[in-house]
This record gives sequence, C-alpha cells and structure tokens, in this order.
Amino acid sequence: MDIETAFPEDPLETTVKYAGAQLAPFSVPWAKGRVQLGTGFNTQRSQNDALFLTRSAFRDVQGVPLHYRQCQLTSIRDESATDIASKSEITSFAVSASIGGSFLGASGRGSYEKSIRENKNKSNISVRAEHICGQIDLVYIPRLDLGAIKLLSDSSDPVNEFRRAYGDFYVAGLRVGAVNNTTISGEMANKSFFEATRLQLKIKALFLTYNKSIDDVNQSKSNSGGLSVAAFDSLTSFYSNFTAISLEDGLAAGYIASDNKQRAMNIGNRASDVLLKEFSLGLEGTVYHDSVDRLCDRGLVTELLLAPFSSLREYQSMLSLRYNRR
Repeated sequence: MDIETAFPEDPLETTVKYAGAQLAPFSVPWAKGRVQLGTGFNTQRSQNDALFLTRSAFRDVQGVPLHYRQCQLTSIRDESATDIASKSEITSFAVSASIGGSFLGASGRGSYEKSIRENKNKSNISVRAEHICGQIDLVYIPRLDLGAIKLLSDSSDPVNEFRRAYGDFYVAGLRVGAVNNTTISGEMANKSFFEATRLQLKIKALFLTYNKSIDDVNQSKSNSGGLSVAAFDSLTSFYSNFTAISLEDGLAAGYIASDNKQRAMNIGNRASDVLLKEFSLGLEGTVYHDSVDRLCDRGLVTELLLAPFSSLREYQSMLSLRYNRR
C-alpha cells in the first residue's frame, strides 16, 4: 500500500496504515497487557486480525539483553475545548482508534479515551498529563530467523509475504512511565471543579444557577448534560466516568476531578518512585525479559516504539542479493 492510498480522511488523525506506508518508525499508546520487544506487527491488518504476529522473525529474542535508560519527560495540558471529540489533542488515540482501539483495549485508559472520543458536549475542561521515565531497548538486533531468510530469498512476492507472516514493523522499544487524564464535560463544565479551595461553595452555586430538572439532565447527560467527569490514572489503575444529576453528585464529581488533577501534578515523582522501589530502575540498567512482563502488568509501559523491518541491514541485504541474482 502506498502513501497516497493510505492517506487518512482526516489529516489530523494519523492512521496506522498511513504511518506504516511511510516506512518510518512511529509510536503508539499502550495499555492492553504484556508485549515483548521484537514482536512483529502488520500495519495493514484488518480489525479482526490478531494485534501481533505469533511467529517471530528473529532468532532467540529472549537471549538478547535489554537496556533501560532514563529520560524524564513530562507533558501536562490544562485547557478548555469547544468540541473535545474533534480536537487534535487526542491524535495519539487516533492512531490506535484507526484499528479499533486495539492498542488500548479494554483497559481503564482505553475506556477513558473511548468516552472522550464519543463526547459530543460543546463545553469541556481537560487536564491531560503524561510522563516518560525512560525507555527499554534491545542491546542489539538479533539475526533474522532461518524461515524469514528463506522467505525473503525464495518467495515470489517477498515483501508482502514477509509482512503477512512476520509483519512489516516490530516492537523496537518500550517507553515506561505514567498517564493521567481528567475531562469535565457539559453545560456546567468549569475549572472550579479542579480547585480544592471552596470547592463545595462553588459547586453549590453552580447547581443553584442550573435549573434543569433531574429528568431533563438524565435524558441529555450523554450529550449535553449538566456535568460529567471522566478520569483515569495509570499508576493507581483508577478509572471513573461519572455524570452528576444532583448537588450531591456534583460534589462527588468535583472531588473526583480535583483529586485526579492532584495526581497529575506530581505524576513524574510518582512514576519514578514506583520504578525505583518496585523495579530498581533509576538512571539506567539491565532489564530482564520477565521484568518487562511485570512492567506491563503494573501499567508502566505506556508507549510502544514500532520500527520497520525494511530498515534492518540483514533484511535489505537479503532483498539486494535476491535481485542481484536476476
């Protein structure tokens, strides 16, 4: 598939097929479960296909040492939006959504992003925090498996058959860190809900000036209700999607938003503490393959770095030798 054919309908939403057609490394959000470095991925897969390929194109990936290096990058966005479902701020989710949201799956993060993508409210306040503590890479790229070499050498259509058997990209790196998101939606959306000071008085005032009946709010809460709060925190596995239809609900929603924003404000320290205390990962060090499973289980692997097989010297050499024989 060429770049023109794979070009997305919405230029702000980079699809996996389009990213794959460019044959350049790219990253995707991750929150589904365990994944190992070197695993193959087919960017042209259909929604019904398995997310990753079961056959490995590499020899003995488990025997390759892994290395962790610290980088410490934090991004916190606190903003209002008129239509959050169409904002480019959710572009990272657009990549995974282009194949049915498979990269996030049935996780709290996936549920949060799905609720935001389906949000039709015209008034929204959001805080999105992401922190990358570091990255795990293979110390060296292992040799291609003998079956993969034979396919590249003898197949009548080596590039496409290799993609179908092993994928056109592989997991080249794992970014380790944390994600925290909170969105307040509806006609009553207000940054007061993120403020702990005088929170109760502000919410009472908001509900006193909001005269819709409970029945009206119930009927419209999915699209234009008085107040909804969606919140997620990867370090605590916290997820909430809450719609307020009374003063008591409003207070509860306010505290959910306020508490989760506090988690967002110190997301870097929280993530670094977990890595150091539970995994002994500081500036850099060796990581064992079973530790990657534990990091995934803990929700600390937040991004996958995917690289094309076509960038590998051995892959290129096999195709070059093949065509030189002609």
